[in-house]
Amino acid sequence: MGLFPEKFVADIKARGIAWFACTTTLAEARAAVAAGADAIVAQGSEAGGHRGAFDAAAAERQSVGLFALLPRFADKLPVPIIATGGIGDARGIAAALTLGASAVQIGTAFLRCPEAGTNPAWADALAELDPEATMLTRAFSGRLGRAIATDYVRAAAAPGTPSPTPYPVQRGLTAAMRDAAATSRDVHRMQAWAGQAAALARAEPAGELVLRLWDEARALLPGSKT
Repeated sequence: MGLFPEKFVADIKARGIAWFACTTTLAEARAAVAAGADAIVAQGSEAGGHRGAFDAAAAERQSVGLFALLPRFADKLPVPIIATGGIGDARGIAAALTLGASAVQIGTAFLRCPEAGTNPAWADALAELDPEATMLTRAFSGRLGRAIATDYVRAAAAPGTPSPTPYPVQRGLTAAMRDAAATSRDVHRMQAWAGQAAALARAEPAGELVLRLWDEARALLPGSKT
């Protein structure tokens, strides 16, 4: 959610550690490259969880879809690009690579894998979840993130509702609610992050999911022999 200090970047590079900077706009990506980022994660607005916006207050105004970001990044940036946001199957992987990404980052599609340990109420709510059944919200932490449009999320966005407190104060204020929801498996009070491609998530082992997605994506890419 921003740039590392110059000294920190120098220290990690001296140790051979690569920096993959998460960005949501071309201006952020250029700033990250200038600061020494080795690769850029292009986070589209479809992504679940917190937005990686450098300016938290401007996150809503800078909500750009992944497939609008990728060609722009590919044309303007000198480092590899990792695409994330709304990718949950082979079609999304192949499309992202075709648009200029060197790799993809997948999040929500792993939440139903047994290794994720996702609360069952959250995992079950992802099945067949329509893209419009997710919302960008500050109601859990004070920073903008995409979650399932539960009763709590919708109520927090209703007209006349007080604005959330800044991060991380809001996160502290909602901690008891979130903990109780996890125990009672009440998804409507749970911090249930979800990207817009949540319905593509499958309840299968993570290793099998990775191999299947890559085999299927390779079959769709130009020049594939399969």
